[in-house]
Amino acid sequence: MAHWHQLLDELLAEGGPARGLEVVGEAWSGKTRRLDELTRRAAQAGWAIARGRPGRLHAATPFGLFLDALDDPIAAGGEELRSRLTEEEEHRLAALFPSLSPGTPGARSHRDLYRECRAVRGLLGHLAGSRGLVLVLDDLHRADNDSLDLLGYLIQRPPAGPVLIAVAHRPRQLAHQLLGALGEAVARGFSHRVELAPHDLDDPDLHALLPPDLDARTRRSLLRRSGGNPGLLLALNAMTRRAPAGTGSTAIPAEPPDAFVLSTLTDLQALSPAGWSMARAAAVLGDAFALRTAAEVAQLDGAGAGEGLDELLAEDLVRPLGEGTDFRFRDPVVRAVAYHSAGRGWRSGAHARAAASLRTHGGLTELRAQQLLYAVEVADDDDVRALVEAAEDTVLRDPAAALRWSRHALRPTVTADPLLRARASAVLGRALLLDGELEECAAVFQRLLTSDPRLPAAVRGTVVESYTHVHRLLGRPEAARELLRTELAGQPGAQMCDRACAGLCGPADRESATLAEGSWTAAGETPCFRIRLAMTGLVLETGGGWSRADRDALAALASRDDNPARPSAMAALAAAEAQFGRSSAAAEHALAAAELLDALPDDEMAAHLEALHWLSGAELFLGRLREAEQHLVHGTELARRFGQRHLLGRLLIGLGHVRQRLGYYPEALGCAGEAEAVASAMGSTPLTDLAQRLREELDMLQGVRVLDHGTSPGPQLPGLSSREQQISVLVSRGHTNQRIAHSLDLSPKTVETYLARIFKKLSVSSRTEVAAMVGRAGGTPPPGTEPALRLPAAAEPVPSARPLP
Repeated sequence: MAHWHQLLDELLAEGGPARGLEVVGEAWSGKTRRLDELTRRAAQAGWAIARGRPGRLHAATPFGLFLDALDDPIAAGGEELRSRLTEEEEHRLAALFPSLSPGTPGARSHRDLYRECRAVRGLLGHLAGSRGLVLVLDDLHRADNDSLDLLGYLIQRPPAGPVLIAVAHRPRQLAHQLLGALGEAVARGFSHRVELAPHDLDDPDLHALLPPDLDARTRRSLLRRSGGNPGLLLALNAMTRRAPAGTGSTAIPAEPPDAFVLSTLTDLQALSPAGWSMARAAAVLGDAFALRTAAEVAQLDGAGAGEGLDELLAEDLVRPLGEGTDFRFRDPVVRAVAYHSAGRGWRSGAHARAAASLRTHGGLTELRAQQLLYAVEVADDDDVRALVEAAEDTVLRDPAAALRWSRHALRPTVTADPLLRARASAVLGRALLLDGELEECAAVFQRLLTSDPRLPAAVRGTVVESYTHVHRLLGRPEAARELLRTELAGQPGAQMCDRACAGLCGPADRESATLAEGSWTAAGETPCFRIRLAMTGLVLETGGGWSRADRDALAALASRDDNPARPSAMAALAAAEAQFGRSSAAAEHALAAAELLDALPDDEMAAHLEALHWLSGAELFLGRLREAEQHLVHGTELARRFGQRHLLGRLLIGLGHVRQRLGYYPEALGCAGEAEAVASAMGSTPLTDLAQRLREELDMLQGVRVLDHGTSPGPQLPGLSSREQQISVLVSRGHTNQRIAHSLDLSPKTVETYLARIFKKLSVSSRTEVAAMVGRAGGTPPPGTEPALRLPAAAEPVPSARPLP
């Protein structure tokens, strides 16, 4: 910006010959704002100002851009200006500018472009006089051909006197001939070019355009989609705030702010009917579109579609994606304006045509489902199947979209096969669970399990697993256990299924398991496995026994390379081994689980977010705090990104515990507060209680960390100073010297010195004895705040293990 201000100072210096300024940038990159600043500073310096931009009133008028800029200054010049014009100049200019021919238009029967250009050149010199003239021509890319020819002439033969010709344009839309002339003017030193490149996405000025309370994920998304364009960033932020439910490049776009609508409509106004039809049809399809599909939606033949597309390309409204026939809109604002420029009735029919085209040509199921949401009607079972399959495919990555598609498939006006409706209900329940709508979700699952006993085994296994999670979140562990026990007992091939999972039976037995279970997949996943995994998750969360069958089935499935749920199985196994005190096995499985989970791309991680919680629990038990924090941070980020609110609270609580152990109390308090808000919104009492207990413990530890005038919030041990009291309490809570040092802003060596004094004053020789004395003095940690994973004395499973944090 300093360079820009220096350039303005140089250009507006008194006297000197004519010169030029070219401001180049994409739409909404700030070109007009730069010209505004130039105009303001020039006026303050005493320069005369003439400013114009193309408009509909002058679209068919020769030299319309210059007419808009110069007619008012000509009128202001009055007779004094007329007296300085030559007869030839007045004759030519009267035919162009109404101010020189009041009452009657000038004679234009014999046009001479060269003489007209010379006359305007002379006019600019007269208007400049001794004080100087700044001629500002904005949106040059929309100017008429005569204006472009005149500008080219003025660049080659500048006016006499101090005239600054400042232009702004989008380079993609400007005629190549004028681009060459402007480039040549820069090369010979007549003009200066200022290119408004996109801002760096980390630029503080760019971030300052967004509300300070905007969440990090939305902020990153808006910055990325804006490409560093400040004006586009403002438009996208406004559109996000008024957007309908849903995400993705095919969702119905929100209407942009009025200023952006008017600007984009100016870009669209030059289109022919074919161009308009292609723009609207493409907008129905999404941010990106295929030419063939857009042509079918627009109901144009190949020639008409091609002509319309060429217009869109020429106006830089769309851009090619590679060398094929796929294209995308220049930006989301253009698509939104094109979409909302059509009537609702036309759009409904267009969505139906888009769905039919995608069905015919094998388009992505998600794209077709998106179109069916807004089509006139859902035609048949094939349309319902598309909605259900799209919901099943996206539920873990976009529960909001899955909710819309499954509800649409279940509308009373839609007649579908009972099995399809059952699948739609199942995915609806899962989407409600992920979205945190627990009571409605429970009602859907209960109705599904009791009213349709013929539910396919694979779907039923998913429903039971999800319903178990609902019971956990609502504080109904016994209902969850009973559901799992009943379901497992009712599996006719449960034992054979477990043997098949473990690879202990041959092809014939596996075929029998397939017939019995009805759901053995090529990947090796069965309903029995889902139930075993759900049982393990329940034990990890609420404590209780864990059968050898559960352990063996989980270990077998964790060892299968062809099992898509292997990372979750391995993480659950690691957490269970840790919970029951088998540290060697826990360490082995935790390393294996971390390797599997860390190798997954984010989209695949959507199915394994709870596994990150389980893995971090094992890592917490093993003392691998940094690894646990890393996995939990990743898990919370993905839970927010994918809208999995049902896991976000649990992950945040785990992260809070890890950061508490690391001594990062403010960060841990932030996790506890967010977890409490998430849990409360879902109506999950157990999670709310866990978050509150974590917050209360952190509040207490914060008080231990910073005492109020020497008053300790902990127990009072005889003979100890205030600082020694603090350290004794922290020792009793299992804190290491390093963590105590971080908490109290001391060095580890100083903590060791204090401990030696404490041992001497209390006549003890170990930290355990210190903790015991603190406990007897009333410093026993409140229930639920002691370490959740404890190593028992024996290596065998304990009857009832502590739950994960």
